[in-house]
Amino acid sequence: MSKQKMFWISVLLILMLPTMALAKEAVQEWRLVNPEGVVNIPPMQLAPHPATLDGKTVVLQWNGKTNGDNFMKPIAEMLTQQFKGIKIIKAWEIAPELKTISQNPAVSQKMADKIASFKPDLVIGTQAD
Repeated sequence: MSKQKMFWISVLLILMLPTMALAKEAVQEWRLVNPEGVVNIPPMQLAPHPATLDGKTVVLQWNGKTNGDNFMKPIAEMLTQQFKGIKIIKAWEIAPELKTISQNPAVSQKMADKIASFKPDLVIGTQAD
């Protein structure tokens, strides 16, 4: 072996010695992480559904995405034809600020409170694209 190779091997060993000395045998601890991204949501109690929509107030909620209003308008017409004395509230017409999408819980709560202020018996929402 040449002197030059011996020199570089010696340098390499000298550089590795501190890390070899620091490496101690230890018990490894592992934490198992589930990559599925599953969220456990506790069950909730659903509001009772009315037996009929005759004489009830129904709020139609559209978040402003394309064609959601085009879906809701015929729904309003069908409900009006099918149930006596039904009151249809198109939330986006009465409160244009509801025609939005928010991931902010405070904004979502304000929107829910505004819809609740209409005193609906039922809310039908769409997230159309």
